[in-house]
Amino acid sequence: MALKNPFKKVSPEELKTKLSISEQRLTTREKELMKKQQKSREQAKEALAKGNDREFRVASRRYSLVEGQVNTISSMVEMAQSMNDVIEMQTGLKEVVEIGEDLGKWQKQLGFDTNKLESAVTNIRTSMEKVNTATNMMTSSMDAAMSGGNELSEMQDSLRSELLAELSSETPEKDELSKKIESEMADTE
Repeated sequence: MALKNPFKKVSPEELKTKLSISEQRLTTREKELMKKQQKSREQAKEALAKGNDREFRVASRRYSLVEGQVNTISSMVEMAQSMNDVIEMQTGLKEVVEIGEDLGKWQKQLGFDTNKLESAVTNIRTSMEKVNTATNMMTSSMDAAMSGGNELSEMQDSLRSELLAELSSETPEKDELSKKIESEMADTE
Protein backbone atom coordinates (compact mmCIF):
# COMPACT_ATOMS: atom_id res chain seq x y z
CA MET A 1 0.00 0.00 0.00
CA ALA A 2 1.58 3.25 -1.15
CA LEU A 3 1.36 6.27 1.14
CA LYS A 4 0.78 9.76 -0.18
CA ASN A 5 3.61 12.12 0.53
CA PRO A 6 2.05 15.20 2.25
CA PHE A 7 5.14 17.24 1.36
CA LYS A 8 4.95 16.45 -2.36
CA LYS A 9 5.31 19.63 -4.36
CA VAL A 10 2.10 20.62 -6.11
CA SER A 11 2.02 22.53 -9.38
CA PRO A 12 0.56 26.05 -9.28
CA GLU A 13 -2.37 24.99 -11.48
CA GLU A 14 -3.19 22.03 -9.22
CA LEU A 15 -3.01 24.28 -6.18
CA LYS A 16 -5.26 26.90 -7.81
CA THR A 17 -7.82 24.19 -8.57
CA LYS A 18 -7.68 22.87 -5.01
CA LEU A 19 -7.99 26.39 -3.61
CA SER A 20 -10.99 27.16 -5.84
CA ILE A 21 -12.74 24.00 -4.71
CA SER A 22 -11.99 24.76 -1.06
CA GLU A 23 -13.13 28.34 -1.43
CA GLN A 24 -16.44 27.20 -2.95
CA ARG A 25 -16.99 24.67 -0.16
CA LEU A 26 -16.19 27.27 2.49
CA THR A 27 -18.47 29.86 0.89
CA THR A 28 -21.32 27.35 0.76
CA ARG A 29 -20.79 26.45 4.42
CA GLU A 30 -20.59 30.14 5.33
CA LYS A 31 -24.00 30.78 3.71
CA GLU A 32 -25.53 27.80 5.56
CA LEU A 33 -24.17 29.04 8.87
CA MET A 34 -25.40 32.58 8.23
CA LYS A 35 -28.91 31.18 7.77
CA LYS A 36 -28.54 29.25 11.04
CA GLN A 37 -27.27 32.39 12.74
CA GLN A 38 -30.27 34.41 11.56
CA LYS A 39 -32.63 31.66 12.70
CA SER A 40 -30.99 31.61 16.14
CA ARG A 41 -31.29 35.37 16.33
CA GLU A 42 -35.00 35.21 15.53
CA GLN A 43 -35.47 32.46 18.13
CA ALA A 44 -33.67 34.56 20.73
CA LYS A 45 -35.83 37.54 19.85
CA GLU A 46 -39.01 35.46 20.08
CA ALA A 47 -37.97 33.99 23.44
CA LEU A 48 -37.19 37.46 24.75
CA ALA A 49 -40.56 38.71 23.55
CA LYS A 50 -42.22 35.90 25.50
CA GLY A 51 -40.05 36.61 28.53
CA ASN A 52 -38.49 33.13 28.43
CA ASP A 53 -34.92 33.62 29.70
CA ARG A 54 -33.93 29.96 29.37
CA GLU A 55 -34.88 29.79 25.69
CA PHE A 56 -33.13 33.13 25.14
CA ARG A 57 -29.90 31.84 26.71
CA VAL A 58 -29.99 28.68 24.58
CA ALA A 59 -30.74 30.58 21.36
CA SER A 60 -28.24 33.37 22.06
CA ARG A 61 -25.54 30.83 22.87
CA ARG A 62 -26.23 29.05 19.60
CA TYR A 63 -26.13 32.44 17.82
CA SER A 64 -22.76 33.21 19.39
CA LEU A 65 -21.23 29.85 18.53
CA VAL A 66 -22.42 30.05 14.95
CA GLU A 67 -21.10 33.61 14.66
CA GLY A 68 -17.66 32.37 15.73
CA GLN A 69 -17.76 29.74 13.01
CA VAL A 70 -18.93 32.26 10.40
CA ASN A 71 -16.09 34.62 11.31
CA THR A 72 -13.55 31.81 11.13
CA ILE A 73 -14.82 30.59 7.77
CA SER A 74 -14.85 34.16 6.42
CA SER A 75 -11.18 34.46 7.39
CA MET A 76 -10.41 31.17 5.68
CA VAL A 77 -12.16 32.32 2.48
CA GLU A 78 -10.05 35.47 2.53
CA MET A 79 -6.93 33.37 3.05
CA ALA A 80 -7.79 31.12 0.09
CA GLN A 81 -8.30 34.19 -2.09
CA SER A 82 -4.97 35.63 -0.93
CA MET A 83 -3.18 32.36 -1.62
CA ASN A 84 -4.71 32.33 -5.10
CA ASP A 85 -3.30 35.81 -5.65
CA VAL A 86 0.12 34.65 -4.44
CA ILE A 87 0.05 31.71 -6.86
CA GLU A 88 -0.73 34.03 -9.75
CA MET A 89 2.11 36.30 -8.66
CA GLN A 90 4.42 33.31 -8.32
CA THR A 91 3.64 32.22 -11.85
CA GLY A 92 4.55 35.67 -13.15
CA LEU A 93 7.61 35.80 -10.92
CA LYS A 94 8.83 32.45 -12.21
CA GLU A 95 9.35 34.01 -15.61
CA VAL A 96 10.99 37.04 -14.01
CA VAL A 97 13.31 34.76 -12.03
CA GLU A 98 14.30 32.89 -15.19
CA ILE A 99 15.07 36.18 -16.92
CA GLY A 100 16.94 37.25 -13.80
CA GLU A 101 19.04 34.11 -13.91
CA ASP A 102 19.91 34.84 -17.54
CA LEU A 103 20.81 38.39 -16.60
CA GLY A 104 22.96 37.03 -13.80
CA LYS A 105 24.84 34.79 -16.21
CA TRP A 106 25.37 37.71 -18.56
CA GLN A 107 26.46 39.92 -15.67
CA LYS A 108 29.02 37.29 -14.66
CA GLN A 109 30.25 37.19 -18.22
CA LEU A 110 30.65 40.96 -18.02
CA GLY A 111 32.18 40.72 -14.53
CA PHE A 112 29.27 42.16 -12.46
CA ASP A 113 28.26 40.95 -8.92
CA THR A 114 25.12 38.75 -8.87
CA ASN A 115 24.66 38.58 -5.07
CA LYS A 116 21.78 41.08 -5.17
CA LEU A 117 19.85 39.03 -7.70
CA GLU A 118 20.31 35.83 -5.69
CA SER A 119 19.09 37.66 -2.60
CA ALA A 120 15.89 38.70 -4.43
CA VAL A 121 15.19 35.09 -5.43
CA THR A 122 15.67 33.99 -1.81
CA ASN A 123 13.20 36.67 -0.68
CA ILE A 124 10.59 35.34 -3.12
CA ARG A 125 10.99 31.81 -1.77
CA THR A 126 10.77 33.08 1.82
CA SER A 127 7.50 34.86 0.99
CA MET A 128 5.99 31.62 -0.25
CA GLU A 129 7.03 29.84 2.96
CA LYS A 130 5.34 32.59 4.99
CA VAL A 131 2.05 31.92 3.18
CA ASN A 132 2.28 28.25 4.18
CA THR A 133 3.03 29.23 7.78
CA ALA A 134 0.02 31.58 7.80
CA THR A 135 -2.20 28.69 6.69
CA ASN A 136 -1.04 26.60 9.63
CA MET A 137 -1.56 29.50 12.02
CA MET A 138 -5.10 29.98 10.69
CA THR A 139 -5.96 26.41 11.65
CA SER A 140 -4.79 27.09 15.20
CA SER A 141 -6.69 30.38 15.28
CA MET A 142 -9.86 28.60 14.22
CA ASP A 143 -9.65 26.34 17.27
CA ALA A 144 -9.13 29.34 19.53
CA ALA A 145 -11.99 31.28 17.94
CA MET A 146 -14.43 28.47 18.64
CA SER A 147 -13.82 28.54 22.41
CA GLY A 148 -15.57 31.85 23.24
CA GLY A 149 -15.48 32.17 27.06
CA ASN A 150 -16.08 35.71 28.35
CA GLU A 151 -16.91 36.91 24.87
CA LEU A 152 -19.96 34.64 24.91
CA SER A 153 -21.66 36.36 27.85
CA GLU A 154 -20.75 39.79 26.45
CA MET A 155 -22.22 38.79 23.11
CA GLN A 156 -25.36 37.48 24.82
CA ASP A 157 -25.76 40.75 26.73
CA SER A 158 -25.24 42.75 23.54
CA LEU A 159 -27.74 40.60 21.63
CA ARG A 160 -30.24 40.92 24.50
CA SER A 161 -29.99 44.75 24.41
CA GLU A 162 -30.27 44.84 20.63
CA LEU A 163 -33.30 42.56 20.57
CA LEU A 164 -34.97 44.36 23.47
CA ALA A 165 -34.61 47.63 21.58
CA GLU A 166 -36.17 46.06 18.49
CA LEU A 167 -39.00 44.57 20.50
CA SER A 168 -39.73 47.83 22.28
CA SER A 169 -40.12 49.62 18.94
CA GLU A 170 -42.27 46.79 17.49
CA THR A 171 -44.63 46.16 20.41
CA PRO A 172 -45.09 49.24 22.61
CA GLU A 173 -48.68 48.23 23.44
CA LYS A 174 -47.70 45.14 25.49
CA ASP A 175 -47.59 46.44 29.06
CA GLU A 176 -45.85 43.51 30.72
CA LEU A 177 -43.23 43.21 28.03
CA SER A 178 -42.70 46.99 27.93
CA LYS A 179 -42.11 47.05 31.69
CA LYS A 180 -39.66 44.14 31.44
CA ILE A 181 -37.81 45.82 28.58
CA GLU A 182 -37.58 49.11 30.43
CA SER A 183 -36.26 47.37 33.54
CA GLU A 184 -33.73 45.33 31.48
CA MET A 185 -32.53 48.43 29.68
CA ALA A 186 -32.26 50.33 32.96
CA ASP A 187 -30.18 47.47 34.42
CA THR A 188 -27.74 47.53 31.50
CA GLU A 189 -27.19 51.30 31.61
